[in-house]
Amino acid sequence: MALQTPIPALFSDQLRELLPTEAEALLASLDEEASVSVRLNRRKTETPPASLPIGEAVPWAKPVGFYLDGRPAFAADPLWHAGVYYVQEASSMLLRLVAPLLGEEPLRALDLCAAPGGKSTLLVDLLPEGSTLVSNELIRSRAQILAENIQKWGGVHSVVTSTEPQRLGRLRGQFDFILVDAPCSGEGMFRKEEEARRQWTPGLVESCARQQREILDDIWPALAPGGLMVYSTCTFNRQEDEDMLTYLVEELGAESVALPELPEPITPSTLSSYPCYRMMPHRLRGEGLFMAVVRKPDAEIGSARSKPTRSKSKPNPKLPQEVLRWLTPELRVDVTLQSLPDGTLTAIPSALYSIVEALQGAKIPILTSGIPLAEVKGRDFLPLPALALSVGLDDEAFPRAELTQEEAIRYLAREAVTLSADTPRGLVLVTYEGYPLGFAKHLGNRTNNLYPQAWRIRHPELLLSGLDVKE
Repeated sequence: MALQTPIPALFSDQLRELLPTEAEALLASLDEEASVSVRLNRRKTETPPASLPIGEAVPWAKPVGFYLDGRPAFAADPLWHAGVYYVQEASSMLLRLVAPLLGEEPLRALDLCAAPGGKSTLLVDLLPEGSTLVSNELIRSRAQILAENIQKWGGVHSVVTSTEPQRLGRLRGQFDFILVDAPCSGEGMFRKEEEARRQWTPGLVESCARQQREILDDIWPALAPGGLMVYSTCTFNRQEDEDMLTYLVEELGAESVALPELPEPITPSTLSSYPCYRMMPHRLRGEGLFMAVVRKPDAEIGSARSKPTRSKSKPNPKLPQEVLRWLTPELRVDVTLQSLPDGTLTAIPSALYSIVEALQGAKIPILTSGIPLAEVKGRDFLPLPALALSVGLDDEAFPRAELTQEEAIRYLAREAVTLSADTPRGLVLVTYEGYPLGFAKHLGNRTNNLYPQAWRIRHPELLLSGLDVKE
């Protein structure tokens, strides 16, 4: 459906000046229907769910990215809640093309402006095995959404923080890879978002460009010598795109890096002498996006990795055996327990521990890290909801209760659920099509729904009415 707010006339004039041979085709494409696409969680599935109207593969995101032939009600699909796939705009999957530049050794990575989590969940799968990822979002309400999406994706080497770039920049040389998906004027979203059209002005472009330079100045010290930085926006103008790449190279001393493999729809931008890439909706199935890759020179002076300041709270060196059995055998010998002020226990894998310690030493707020394990209830331990969705959960840790689609939706809405009579009493892992959704406590004559209040589906009756609910 076409948007009601017209494209700003001044934007159209500027676009014609910037891209005189393509502007009309691009402007026309901004009034067309946007594509819908998803990306599979490769740690949970290799096969697109039958619940989705799967179409063509996204050329630059094979084998996990797919266009959909229509837009289903994702909130009514328990597999979406289970983190089996992420609904992500196809152009944003361009980040997958940096994979050949990452090597095979584990990296420390930072997604600086990460909410709601699309590119962070992509990085969880993209980074070499054993890598760690810090996903940051300054705005706390958005950071909570980011934390939920990261936890549902299920990786065990992730941290979610909420702080300003300047504070993270003080962790000098801590990161081998940094993604700056910068706040921008949003011109690339003109096909999808009324607000993007309403808020656009030349002044917004100038303000965003200033903010982007400040962000790059702040975070550049945190990139290790030889490390890679990806800079991206969802806008079309040169000030926020090619000019920002020029700033990185000519002011901050970065070395521009070309993507080694380009699928046919993607070509380098002609508006810069440095390699960079524009996703243009009149050329391919996707929204507007700009991306560039740079490297910090190995010999840069003053960028040695800062030593973490040790936090005052000491981790408990041993996990309770009851809780330890909840983790996969590989993780049982690799994690350190941290007891948090809210009365919960988190397991930090060894690869993640030093960066968690560095963040804590710098007093950077951590929303979630490693594997959220348990809430302490007197002498008992109640598994945290995120554990159910973690790939670190041992398959045999809890008895399972499989739900139908209708039952699953009601469970995700925190409504009462009735489990089969042969379900064992005690803690149960609730599943749908074999994929974990969360926990319940079965008491025989009734079942306590332990799905988190903050994640629950609102108005489940609207999802259930009119749907062909699977039995």
